[in-house]
Amino acid sequence: MSPRFSILATKCLVALVVLIVPLLAQAKVDDVDLKAVYLFRFALLSDWNQTDIATDHIDYCVAQQSDVGLRLEAIVATKPDMARFHDILSGVAPSVCHILFIENGDEAIIANLHVRYPNALLVGNGVEFVANGGMVAFIKVRNRIRPLISRQNVEKSRVQIRSQLLEVSEIYEEAT
Repeated sequence: MSPRFSILATKCLVALVVLIVPLLAQAKVDDVDLKAVYLFRFALLSDWNQTDIATDHIDYCVAQQSDVGLRLEAIVATKPDMARFHDILSGVAPSVCHILFIENGDEAIIANLHVRYPNALLVGNGVEFVANGGMVAFIKVRNRIRPLISRQNVEKSRVQIRSQLLEVSEIYEEAT
């Protein structure tokens, strides 16, 4: 093999690696990104017509600082004509939240959020979250993030969940 061919092959290999590695990195979506996208899409798969809050824009709220909240804020910033982002702990709490995300919350915190935002879709993490009164939680099923929905808890808010969201979700079995 000639030295000239070897140099050309090496340059081609380096160029190929430089092009492919960023594409592979983009293809891998981590759990934080997936949760933020789910949160943004929940508004498109829910209906507030039975409530008395306007939907000319969607108010996304977070009740705790988190990576998911930061990613959601970045997504909402790209759609200023249809959505607004609020950190309800920042001192200026909005009067309306359509989607309210809290990483984790006990029964008292969740009950307080229900009172403050009765028509918000309250989203958190884990089965315990919906057992404590939350409406939707992110859980891992076969190593993938999936929504877990408590229909009973959602009904209290009068928010209607569309069938497309129910189809991709796990349904929480209420204790009777």
